[in-house]
Amino acid sequence: MASDPLLNEISFGIAEGGRVQDVKEMAKAAGQSFPGFTPPGGETQEQVKERVKEFMEKMLQQIGNEHWHLQGEDKASSSDPPESSPVEGNPDDGVRGVPVHALVVSHGAYMCVAVRYFVEELHCSLPQGSDKAHMFSLSPNTGLCRFILTLRKEDDRFKLSGMCCLFIHRGDHVKQ
Repeated sequence: MASDPLLNEISFGIAEGGRVQDVKEMAKAAGQSFPGFTPPGGETQEQVKERVKEFMEKMLQQIGNEHWHLQGEDKASSSDPPESSPVEGNPDDGVRGVPVHALVVSHGAYMCVAVRYFVEELHCSLPQGSDKAHMFSLSPNTGLCRFILTLRKEDDRFKLSGMCCLFIHRGDHVKQ
């Protein structure tokens, strides 16, 4: 297990520690939308996206360096999206046959920025029928997202060659 400050929640500046509703009201008063609003002194979406990029690069290199030799040759798992995005399911949904797993734990607003980056810039494929408004919303408390990443090796570096979202913001593990 490792801890990485690149996964820390967004800094909300003067709104730090307050309620989400208060930040939404600040955004409305400023004539901006939430969750894209940056409270005074807070971290911008672009700053968070740079942390996401840095973490992804670090993680890809670590996983590649630790596990690539086990593959024996350039192998990749499928990056095709599933037919539908399960609202509920089993812990191993979509990961059977995936040779390496990494659990990454972060926060809702951070994940909102990360998912947007995955979809818009890394061209992450989505399950059929996915609702982008839901995809780009704040992840609920303990919400689960699952992605399959495919790597390729170029010289001495590992590069992302494909990304697939299996499900997003799933909450069936929390009992009401």
